[in-house]
Amino acid sequence: MDFKDKLEEWMKLDYILPEDIPNIDLYMDQITTFMDDELKNTKRFEGDKILTKTMINNYSKSKLLPPSMKKKYSQNHLILLIYIYYMKNFLSIADIKDLLQPLTDTFYTDEKDLSFSEIYEEIFALEQSQNHVIKDSVLKAFDTANATFKDVKDKDEQRKLHLFSFITLLGYDIYSRKQLIERIIDELFIDDTEKEK
Repeated sequence: MDFKDKLEEWMKLDYILPEDIPNIDLYMDQITTFMDDELKNTKRFEGDKILTKTMINNYSKSKLLPPSMKKKYSQNHLILLIYIYYMKNFLSIADIKDLLQPLTDTFYTDEKDLSFSEIYEEIFALEQSQNHVIKDSVLKAFDTANATFKDVKDKDEQRKLHLFSFITLLGYDIYSRKQLIERIIDELFIDDTEKEK
C-alpha cells in the first residue's frame, strides 16, 4: 500500500454526526458510554479514555461545563463535551473556556433563534468540507519532504530523512496553527484586565 492509500485510510476520522447526538437528558454514565462508543476509533492506544466522570466533574468545577440538572446532562452539555474533547488536544482548558464561554453565554438556552444543535450541524458541515483541503496539504508536505536530501546515496538513510522531514513539516504546521489560535483567543476573547495579570 503506497502512502496515498494509507493517508486515505488514516484520514477516515471518527466524528459524532449531528443526527447521532441524543436529544434526551442523559446520566453521566450514559454520556461516557456514548462518547466511548462514538469515538473509540480515535483512541491511539486501547487503554486511552475518551471521557471519564472525573473529567466531566473537573470541567464543571472549572465552569467550562454548566452544572447538570438533577444529575442529568442535556444535548447542549454533550455538544460542549464533544468540542472540549477535540480542542483539548491542542488547547489548554483555559483557552477552551475562553473560546466556548461566549458561545455558552449567548446560545446555551433554548430561547435563542439558533440552537446549540444547529450550531453543531453548521460547524460539522464546515469541518467535513475541509477534509480534502487537509488531505491535499498533507500530500504536498509528503512530496516536499521526498524532494529533500537528494545527495544522500544510501536509500535507507534517505528514506529515514524523508520521513523525518515529512513529520517535521506536519509538526511545524500544527505548531504554527496552534500559535495562531492562541493569539486569536488572546486578542479577541480575553479582556484587557485579564491580559495585565
